[in-house]
Amino acid sequence: MGILGNLDQYTKFQTANALEEAAQNPGGGMGEGLGMGMGMAMGQRMASTMAGQPAAQPAPAAQPAAPPPLPTAGPQWFLGSGGQQTGPFDEAGLRAEAAAGRLTGGTLVWRAGMASWTAAAEVAELSAVFGSVPPPLPPQG
Repeated sequence: MGILGNLDQYTKFQTANALEEAAQNPGGGMGEGLGMGMGMAMGQRMASTMAGQPAAQPAPAAQPAAPPPLPTAGPQWFLGSGGQQTGPFDEAGLRAEAAAGRLTGGTLVWRAGMASWTAAAEVAELSAVFGSVPPPLPPQG
């Protein structure tokens, strides 16, 4: 078994020498060097099989990466209420938060480009969001 381990190192050494020699002798020597290297690789594979080790398998083809997320339309807003930050929300998300009562005129809001957290009622861009939410019903009585 120890001989097979040394055979692996010897094969790698011989392959490297063959490739170097082939690079120095363009023309006919190149084909011979590559043939020798391929033969040694095959010998190495046979040696590993005889040693009870599975032959090296080719690496699986890389799966294509998932596409990046679609660009967002408009600014992304964050809400601050009760010491908690939520978001990001687009305009539709803000409308849903307002309809659920989690976004009010007193809720702190922030988006990229703003200097600090600001009450939503003070942000002119959000007037359309609050305009789409009906006011609370007057007291019955």
